[in-house]
Amino acid sequence: MKKTLLTLVLTMAAIAGAMAQSITSATIIYTFNGEQKRLVCPASGLDDVDLSGTVAENFKINSVLVETSGDIRNVKIAIADYKSGDDDVEIENAPLSQRDNTWYLTLGDNEGWIVKDNNRSTATRYFSFYFVANEGNDSIPYNNGGNKYSIRFKTEDKGGGGGQSGNISFYDTNTAALTLSMTGGKESNINYMYNGDGTRNISYNPGGVSSLQISDFTLRLKRASADLEIESVSVQYKVYEEGSDGQDVQWNRMEFTEQEDEGGDILAKKYVGTRATQDLTKGLKQGTTYVLEVMYQVVDKSGNYYFFKPSSWYSQYRFSVNGGGSGEGVRGDLNGDGEVSMPDVMFLIQRILNGKFPDE
Repeated sequence: MKKTLLTLVLTMAAIAGAMAQSITSATIIYTFNGEQKRLVCPASGLDDVDLSGTVAENFKINSVLVETSGDIRNVKIAIADYKSGDDDVEIENAPLSQRDNTWYLTLGDNEGWIVKDNNRSTATRYFSFYFVANEGNDSIPYNNGGNKYSIRFKTEDKGGGGGQSGNISFYDTNTAALTLSMTGGKESNINYMYNGDGTRNISYNPGGVSSLQISDFTLRLKRASADLEIESVSVQYKVYEEGSDGQDVQWNRMEFTEQEDEGGDILAKKYVGTRATQDLTKGLKQGTTYVLEVMYQVVDKSGNYYFFKPSSWYSQYRFSVNGGGSGEGVRGDLNGDGEVSMPDVMFLIQRILNGKFPDE
């Protein structure tokens, strides 16, 4: 009987612990037409924030803050940006960084733009979102009692500005490609292909490397008219340690070197950059994981800026440094993948039997 009672008590405690896992609050800080606003999102009861009486000249998400209780593994924000009457299609599922029971996402000056210099057609639009913890089989949604939180606003067609739906846009699917060249990892090159709708086709992240460069890129663009001339096309990139937001790190750039008309369409242009960046691992600590963040920047002849990010808000790739840089490598890591495992044993056996490592 005592054992049965103890089992019951432990079971109830486990259930209570599982029930204690939750998102307790969420807040979004955003700037609308130069005015910073705070939107506190309750578990239920929040209707649309109606800003449709004012035309959105600029609308930017600055930061996201979520508080949780219990053993939460991950928290993500899922967002959609759509015109009234269109389907509410999710365009981004962004993970938040963690500090104790606080989860956060901080967006830099060139990130988080919903409207930039108002370059979209006249319409009532919605920026909607919800949060989810422990995404997977035991997902815990935080979504306004089943409905998404949303901010309603209006835009007018004024031209100029930045963003994927302006006077300059991605051409079509497989519209952009980026090549990372490296040594010390499992591959010498990794190609990333981007689609015009914001989706990505990525083989895998670089993993452990001893050197890393962006060796080339391709970007195909569609102009709204032949009179709109493009002045500059570049890949913007920065590297920062995982766990930091990278906001204080300056963007670098890799400019295009060649351009040509695309597919017989006079409004379409293809831009190629072939001058490789410097080694991005230079000065970094070995055995540490870093984030490589990239986006495309386009400037037209009138000086308007357009920012193209394959994942809508940002695109990030993680790598660790195993040789090169300025620290100690992972002891016993013979194949440069950042860890000591069976492949390193096989490398050593081949070295003993053949007198050399594989590929030497």
